[in-house]
Amino acid sequence: MNLYLVHGNAFYEGCGHMEHTFGIYTDKDKDKAEAAKKVVIEQLYEKKKDDALSYVDDISDIEVSVVEIESDMAVDIHLGGYCE
Repeated sequence: MNLYLVHGNAFYEGCGHMEHTFGIYTDKDKDKAEAAKKVVIEQLYEKKKDDALSYVDDISDIEVSVVEIESDMAVDIHLGGYCE
């Protein structure tokens, strides 16, 4: 069975990156994963667009992805982040 992980950056102020999981969906619900991605992008944009510390100028600045993962298998998938 495939799972669909909706994840992305939730930090848009200065330097840094905070990767969040926004949902995990089954293969028969892939459309739900894509719909959730769209909702999360819109919510983050609305929250950050008028924040004086935010660098979000356009909805395309919001970083959210859907990753397909095979269930019951070991994986090493880089989801994002920031370190020095």
